Amino acid sequence: MKQYIIGSMLLSSILLASCSLDETPRSKFSEEEAFSTSKLVYVNTVANVYSSIGNGLYGSDGGSVHTFQEFSSDASMIPGRQGDWVDGGTWQNIFLHNFESSVSKYNDVWNNLYRVIGLANSSIDRLNKYLGEHPEYAEYVYELRALRAVYYYYVMDLFGQVPLVVSSQVSANEVNQSNRSDVFRFVTSELAECIPHLSDGKSQNEGEYYGRITKAVAYMCMAKCAINAPVYTIDDTTPTSYSAFVGTDKSGKATASEEQGKTVSEMGKNINITLDGETRNAWETAVYCADQIASLGYRLQPSYADNFIVANQNSVENIWTRPNDCVNYKIEDYNIVRTLHYNHGGAIGYQGWNGACSSKQQMQVYGYGTANPDPRLKLNFYTDKDYMEETGKAVDDGATDKPLEYMPLAVKVDFSAADDPHAMKCAGARMKKYEFDKSTTQQYSFNNDLVIWRYADALLLKAEAEYRMGNKAEALTIVNEVRDRVAATPRTELTLNDILDERMLELAWEGVRRQDQIRFCTFTEPTADRFNGVTHNASAGDYNDDTQGYTMVYPIPYAVLNLNKKLKQNPGYTK
Repeated sequence: MKQYIIGSMLLSSILLASCSLDETPRSKFSEEEAFSTSKLVYVNTVANVYSSIGNGLYGSDGGSVHTFQEFSSDASMIPGRQGDWVDGGTWQNIFLHNFESSVSKYNDVWNNLYRVIGLANSSIDRLNKYLGEHPEYAEYVYELRALRAVYYYYVMDLFGQVPLVVSSQVSANEVNQSNRSDVFRFVTSELAECIPHLSDGKSQNEGEYYGRITKAVAYMCMAKCAINAPVYTIDDTTPTSYSAFVGTDKSGKATASEEQGKTVSEMGKNINITLDGETRNAWETAVYCADQIASLGYRLQPSYADNFIVANQNSVENIWTRPNDCVNYKIEDYNIVRTLHYNHGGAIGYQGWNGACSSKQQMQVYGYGTANPDPRLKLNFYTDKDYMEETGKAVDDGATDKPLEYMPLAVKVDFSAADDPHAMKCAGARMKKYEFDKSTTQQYSFNNDLVIWRYADALLLKAEAEYRMGNKAEALTIVNEVRDRVAATPRTELTLNDILDERMLELAWEGVRRQDQIRFCTFTEPTADRFNGVTHNASAGDYNDDTQGYTMVYPIPYAVLNLNKKLKQNPGYTK
């Protein structure tokens, strides 16, 4: 079945020409031929949209959503290593919150998201023409509308006020921006309308709905919208629009404030979302969605690591994944090779680029170097010489002939020629989350499906929502359920900062950290890694100590502003 689904996507990719938001995909088939069988209808209107997702959500080092959710957070970074990985200051600027609209990566992620939206619009319009004669096509329309809503959720999350286009007959270059709150309402209303018509099937399992939008996926997107509703319902009209989310901790610990948390909690209680015939506030909606996902058969996988193994399509926890196959429908994922030291990668038959790593801040949360680190440290990261468990031997550091040893607390934004070359090559814990696929013949493509959302995330969203509603005992029980899976010591009490830490411990490298920090009011706070006066490469700017909150959305890409003169740059950005 995996081969059949992938084969359909491959066929659709052959039929699909490069297109923008305003273009209808061309194919060698006439419209009549494209709709001559039910399989061709699916291939030409649904599978072709899924095949266009590629690595736009998670994968390449360019314009993926994952890049912008992780590397602007306090968790992940790509330090400059004596010129290596400086790349004109791009990575250091993202980490230091110097967001530049002219940098191509911003345009790439915008285009990746709107490309899928544009294809969904085209397919929806085509299917609607045939609904009178073929009412059975309605299920495809609902699925595509839900997929489009998921993508508008991502656009809204990253860029705030954006063009809202829902027809292939409307030019994106002539549309005004919609307020962020309007896009939020569009996304939640679309999901609410589509959910009753979506399949109960398992998107993460091989089969008819492999990788597709199902009820569980849509409920998870709704839970994400609900938990972030206090942020998403603010209209970004001035640089201080998000001032309520600007943190107050300047100690470098980036601790979530209970006092600010109360303000956010009250905001969520006053935001209503109607779903499945009932109106609930934002926190109640997050709880409801998590419960609905559980009712559809999702639960914690007994083994944490099994969610990321090569054959992870059998997980009972993963809610939405990008199906991956290193031979047929392959998605390039640089993240695995980009994090490994050159000689570590070479020793196991891969490349290693010695780039991305964990921050010191994250390692402190994991308890690295203490007597009782969190059990998930070893599941998510390489530290010290534990890479030898795979290589069977030590390799050298590539600079001093000393043995390679990953040094989590030696990492910093930029290394110069004056720094210890051994530390420069070894600094930073490296991502270990996904099992190495030893069967692949590709350097950047693997058989592990890429995990976008999983049930542990839904549970922690539920715990947070319960806490914000004052149900702290229930929240503690849920958090300890997640901790128990990895045999972590149960918590005896709970704070907002504990919940934020728990999300880092459980969901490291899963593209949620930026969102979490904004919601918990720590995104603009200095950390052990970035602070006023931190040393950086000359090609990067100083740390942006944003006291207004405007960096909680990215700038609209400069190239997009040039194409559509009706769009205005987000407040706080000069161009």
